[in-house]
Amino acid sequence: MNISYLEFDEFEIFLKKFYFEFGPYTYDEDEFIFDGCICDQFISPFWINRQWFVEIVIEPEIIYLFMKPYRKKWYELITIDNDFNVNHLTLLTIRDISMDKYTETFNKIEWIIDVATIYHLEICDDVFIGAIIDFMNLLCSLDSLKLSSITLPITTLLSTEELDWINLAVEYNKITKVYLEEMIEFDDVLFLIDLFPKVKYLQIGCTSDIDINLFLEIILLKIQNKVYSNLHLLAISIPTADDSMMERIQNFIDLKGLLFNYTIKRTNDTIFLRMKSF
Repeated sequence: MNISYLEFDEFEIFLKKFYFEFGPYTYDEDEFIFDGCICDQFISPFWINRQWFVEIVIEPEIIYLFMKPYRKKWYELITIDNDFNVNHLTLLTIRDISMDKYTETFNKIEWIIDVATIYHLEICDDVFIGAIIDFMNLLCSLDSLKLSSITLPITTLLSTEELDWINLAVEYNKITKVYLEEMIEFDDVLFLIDLFPKVKYLQIGCTSDIDINLFLEIILLKIQNKVYSNLHLLAISIPTADDSMMERIQNFIDLKGLLFNYTIKRTNDTIFLRMKSF
């Protein structure tokens, strides 16, 4: 029987009858790859009840579609509120986004959105902010975004048209969770706060030599000065994080009056600030 030509309902019936680990071809011992399919059909109750989820990966020369056993992702490790649960829905990972392949990557995403609704995006490479905005405009259902690092535009060199393009992205994107793995400069975070006004969870990866007090003062003042902020949880990942650092941060916040209704805790190398109000 040629599995690749089965209708999805028939495919589910087939697996129910002969339930074992199977795929047209395998990439890893617990990852199955399917070609020529409508990915949204892989988030039916059949797959969800069996704790499988879809990940699409764009490599330089190929697009993979993986069916993976469920494992928690970064955006599932936090609880903000009772919003619609999009945690288990389709993830798109882009491995390489070099400028010479940007158009090719963009075209691949255009193809992907014809067969899948993408709710989570991970980019495993330094990325120019203009590319992020292009992807956001294509992937209008995005709820979470994970970035390796970013390259900011020189705003004084942007045309009026380009500034309008950024403002439209700010107004219409729905992203509520953002994770920047490597902050190069403070402005990276300030830009992300402006770009994603609906963000509720923001995680930032910092180096050990960061002036953590100065960083937090700049970020928290930025949030306070916004007319309206949705940010409830700020996570700072630092290799040297420990209880002593967490205590120093708490003392600094209280001394400066940066927050009044908040909690602070540490999990491994990440310090979490949960802000109840400003």
